[in-house]
Amino acid sequence: MKKVISISTLILLILVFNTVVYGAEEETLSIERPKAIVTEIIETNKELDLQTGIYIGFQIVEVEILSGIFQGELVFAEKFNYPGDANFWLEEKDNILIQIEVVNGEIITADIVDYTRDYSTLILVSIFIALLIFFGQKQGLKSVLTLGLTLFLLFKVMIPLLFAGYNPILLALITGGIVTATTFLIVSGFTRKTLSALAGTVGGLFSAAVISFIFSRTMNLSGLHGDEERMLLVTTSSELSMDFTGLLLAGIIIGALGAVMDVAISIASSMDEVQKVDPDISKKRLFTSGMNVGKDIMGTMANTLILAYVGAALPLLLILYSLESPIFELIHLEFLVVEILRTVAGSIGLILSIPITAIVMVLLIKTRTSSTL
Repeated sequence: MKKVISISTLILLILVFNTVVYGAEEETLSIERPKAIVTEIIETNKELDLQTGIYIGFQIVEVEILSGIFQGELVFAEKFNYPGDANFWLEEKDNILIQIEVVNGEIITADIVDYTRDYSTLILVSIFIALLIFFGQKQGLKSVLTLGLTLFLLFKVMIPLLFAGYNPILLALITGGIVTATTFLIVSGFTRKTLSALAGTVGGLFSAAVISFIFSRTMNLSGLHGDEERMLLVTTSSELSMDFTGLLLAGIIIGALGAVMDVAISIASSMDEVQKVDPDISKKRLFTSGMNVGKDIMGTMANTLILAYVGAALPLLLILYSLESPIFELIHLEFLVVEILRTVAGSIGLILSIPITAIVMVLLIKTRTSSTL
């Protein structure tokens, strides 16, 4: 009888143990990010940080969830503002994005992430597309199509392959070539100016890649020059073999792609028009015409490229200005040298695309005058 009781007790203990241990493992945890609207400000604790001149503290607000499985529910959400963060203070009726922690189907905590910006972004993009189609008509529609293909190649092909550990420079060159070919073929068709512009663009990008590769080695660049995005990537990709120097060079190539394409197609189109007006023009005069157009474009386009990079690096320039250090001391800092390399390598690729396009255009025109090419 005692043995029976002992066995029963043992079975009961095992069942209890399994219920406690495995029942705990069955507890489901998930993170959701629904949209919400602030219905009431519960508490605001704000004080001025004398060192930064920024108000810090926290807010507790009541929000109504507007999307997801918890739509319509009211929850309390918190927002902490620290120096260096994206500090903002909420008011009633603000549309925000929150992050909720859900355990076994119940909301445990809710934190405020940021304002919602989806509708504003969609309106802005819609205005851009509408103007492009309205003024460009058929060509504008083609531009929208090429833009969609470009975004698809970048976000669905290039970036996933980069994250998978493939060579960034090779990926950037291949992606740039495919983007250039599809864009020119859709917009201009299979013509001699398309082939010339494609050759000029690929040549310019390859030149920018070579310059970037050589000088990244001579400058001993690591590709980790302190910006938050790269440091966050180091953290999130710790298990991957990420080539950060190659990633830097890939960014230079992709960043210069648009400007180089613009220059190449402008040169090819102008030379094509000159040859149509004067079919008997000599090779030398045709080449000179293309180079003269290229010289005019070169100054403004290189300036555009530099201004684009300066605009993106404006906070960096303000930091450098505040240091009040001479340039021969600042030139040793990697984050500054990276921006210089980015600007100069892209500009060199742009400049070299001009003679490459002109040479190829001369060869195609003089060898295939009776063809569509």
